[in-house]
Amino acid sequence: MINKRRNILLLIIGLSLAIIAFLSKDKLSCFKINYQLQHSDIVLVKTDSTQYFEQFKNTENLQKIKLSLFEFGGQGCKPCMRMDTVLTEIKSIYGDALNLKIVRVTSRENRKIAKYFGVRMIPVQVILNTDGEEVFRHIGFLSKEELQEEIELILKTGKK
Repeated sequence: MINKRRNILLLIIGLSLAIIAFLSKDKLSCFKINYQLQHSDIVLVKTDSTQYFEQFKNTENLQKIKLSLFEFGGQGCKPCMRMDTVLTEIKSIYGDALNLKIVRVTSRENRKIAKYFGVRMIPVQVILNTDGEEVFRHIGFLSKEELQEEIELILKTGKK
C-alpha cells in the first residue's frame, strides 16, 4: 500500500516536472545566452518586434542606406567582442550606406528582437536589403575580409 502511494506520488511529480519543462522551453532556450551576458550596450526601442523591425527597414526615409546589418551578440562573448572591431572597420568603409545595429540580447526588448530574427546562438550577423528582406545570415565570428566580400556581393547582385 505504501509503495503504491509512493509510486503514484513519484508519477505525479514526474509528470508535473515534464509539463513545467515543456511550458518553459522558450525561456530555457535563451538561458545559455542570458547566462553569458551581463551587460547591455544598446537599449533598443521598447515596442513589439514588428514595429521595431519596421523602423529599420530601408524605406523612403532612409534613402542613403543600401543595406542594414544587425549584429546580435553580448558583452561576455569573446567572438562578439572580436566582431565589434570588425564592425567598426566595416562601418568606416561603407559609412551611411550601411545601417549598422549592434544588438545586445540581455534586455527584454533586445531578446524580443533576437527572437524575431530567430537568433539562438551568438554572435549572429544578419544583412537586410533595401526591401527589408534577409539576404545574408552567419553564425559565429566573421573576419572583416569575409564580411566585406559578402557585402560587396550583395551590393552587386542585390541578393546573395
